[in-house]
Amino acid sequence: MPAKKPSASSSPTKTKTGAGPKSPTKPKSPAKPKTPAAVPYVLEMEEKGNPESLDRLYIPGMSEYVEGYDAGIPQWLFISGLTIQVDKNWQAKPGDIITVGRLLDGGAVEVFAMKTLAEGEENYNFYFFSVDRKFLPDGPHALVYVVHYSGGPDRERSYPLRVMVKTDLPAGEDNDQIEDGHSGLKFSVSESVIVPGNASSGVKITLQPYPNAHPGDSCIVHWGSSIITTPVVDPLKPTVITVTYQDIVDAGDSDRQIVWLEVLDLVGNISTPSSASVTVSVNLDVTRYDGPALLNAGPIGYVDLEVLNQQPLEVQMFTPSSIGRRGDIYDVIFRAYPPKGGVIVVHRFVPIETAGRPYSAFFDYLDVRAAAGGRIQVSFVLRRSTAPFEIYSKTTHADVRGSIVRLEAPEVEGYPNDQITDDPEHIVVNCPYYAWRQPNDKISLILRYVKSVNDIIVHIETRAVGQSWPAGAPVKRLIYREQLQRFKGYQPELYYVISGTGFTRARAVDLNESLRRALTIS
Repeated sequence: MPAKKPSASSSPTKTKTGAGPKSPTKPKSPAKPKTPAAVPYVLEMEEKGNPESLDRLYIPGMSEYVEGYDAGIPQWLFISGLTIQVDKNWQAKPGDIITVGRLLDGGAVEVFAMKTLAEGEENYNFYFFSVDRKFLPDGPHALVYVVHYSGGPDRERSYPLRVMVKTDLPAGEDNDQIEDGHSGLKFSVSESVIVPGNASSGVKITLQPYPNAHPGDSCIVHWGSSIITTPVVDPLKPTVITVTYQDIVDAGDSDRQIVWLEVLDLVGNISTPSSASVTVSVNLDVTRYDGPALLNAGPIGYVDLEVLNQQPLEVQMFTPSSIGRRGDIYDVIFRAYPPKGGVIVVHRFVPIETAGRPYSAFFDYLDVRAAAGGRIQVSFVLRRSTAPFEIYSKTTHADVRGSIVRLEAPEVEGYPNDQITDDPEHIVVNCPYYAWRQPNDKISLILRYVKSVNDIIVHIETRAVGQSWPAGAPVKRLIYREQLQRFKGYQPELYYVISGTGFTRARAVDLNESLRRALTIS
């Protein structure tokens, strides 16, 4: 059956609620489920069995491994407009019509966007559509595309991609910008002084009910370096998280150990910011020496990025000459916890040349800056040549003051003014180094320009970082003339998206997407 189109217009983009009077000559169709006002039209299709050949569509940046669904769509994907990718898996011809939408009960498709293939576009491997947030309210959806084959009435629907859209952040908005931490995340700690007499019983942390709570949420408690994840079973009741004796031992001793928590939902949205910190005293091993001192960071208990002034963070260790001897080595462990999840671990090794003197280790400013709005902790293991061969320090904790840092925009080598006017064979794009980068991280380099909802030009290349790039070095990617020419005469946005990383399960623009650079291609 042909598509049911509104009031004397063959273009779905011209039909919106209140756009004009309905045709007086066309009788009303039989009653059917009401469609959202902003949706252009409904494509009626016969109820069939499974599609014969068309694979599911794909949403770059979507959250995978979402229980009960094929994927999840978190809030950050809508910030600049959701992109839907249709892979060409049919014998495409000029005049083929691709419609993207939501599958309704009975087999009809609520259409979001449509594209007719122009001459030459049948050779593309992918077709892209930009979908506005208003078309996909929070909740479950089955997303499909329909190909109406050129030269005849035949058409086919793809297999559905079943997604959960969720754009409300756990705990909602932070309504108190003056006090530290999220105003909606309130918790208590059963013990604030941990000694051998009470450590074996563990510690109970109680999170009170918070806004936008859902049964699929996870509460993530940070007890120093120990991370404990507990599901939120009943959003209307307090969630109790147990910090076990082993968790306490693993995190180590500290006179001022920082404890905080955050909430992650099933599609990867994370509470922004995390909770305020509380401090506990942990003293289980009387043989431990004081943790490193932070020399150039600001007040005790804080690292102030303005005070640090883009210089490396200096931490200082000291042990008596009877303990730290010439030839022994300080193994200094720095852990940074960015405000939206994950952990960065860096080691420095400092040999002792003269016993009984303090020694310093230095940690790169970029590693510290990655935790802006979050926390760091530093400790050391003194590795000795005689027994006892390892002596452990207490841990020094600090909150990091400073604005949350976005991934830096990519740069094009040889084009400092971002104007590409000489029709090069290719350009070299540098994706800047980020402190938690892993060889198995996937970086999607994206060049994107939206002409209209039915006409979007996108180039996406996704590749793993690999082992070739040393710490501190950018990852280089090529974009060839063939791809660049599709954007000729426009100003597309160049950026990259990180996925597949073990850094964190959280999905947020601050973590996954770089700042954007506007290129002029002529």
